[in-house]
This record gives sequence, structure tokens and C-alpha cells, in this order.
Amino acid sequence: MNRTFAQLSGGEQMSAALSVRLALLKKLSTLNIAFFDEPTQNMDELRRINLAEQIRRVRGFDQLIVISHDDTFEQGLDSLIRLRKVDGETRQLTEDEGVAGDREQERVHAS
Repeated sequence: MNRTFAQLSGGEQMSAALSVRLALLKKLSTLNIAFFDEPTQNMDELRRINLAEQIRRVRGFDQLIVISHDDTFEQGLDSLIRLRKVDGETRQLTEDEGVAGDREQERVHAS
């Protein structure tokens, strides 16, 4: 069954758009790294979970980096770096300092 992009559900549109972006990145760039900056912004919880799962399944890049205030990405990572601005300077938090669900901290996820 052929459908236009507008006829796809929101989740299907998100998947299609992500696939197109990654294909273009792979074709047009010599970098083997993909960055996702706040990819779940303005999404409801179900869409955030679905997108995080799709990004976890991405193959063909040496490194995937997700920059997010959303803790949806914290499961199944190779690395998790938490940052916080303290007295105007950004610093990396230790594991003990990182508090799950703290919306003030910016999380940088890499796998």
C-alpha cells in the first residue's frame, strides 16, 4: 500500500524523517558520526520512547551522540556524560552528583 507522507501516523512520519536524515548524512558527509540535538523536544512520552528505541537501533556510524534534557535515552548506552552549569561554567558531574530526573542538568548521551 502506497501512502503519502501526510497520510502516515505521527510515529511513522518521525521514523521516515529520521531515516531520510540519516541516509543523507551517510551519503553527503565524510564523518561517521551522527549528532541528535534535543531530538525528543515537544514529544509526548510514547513518541519519546519510540524515537529513543529507533536511535538505539541505528547502525552504520562509528558514534551516535544524543544531546538531551530528557532521560529517555539513559537505558542501553555505552557512555553517559552529565553536565551542569555551575557559577557560569559547564562542568561534568560525577556519578554521585548525577541525579535521575534532574531537569537542570544537560545530558549528553553517546553510544
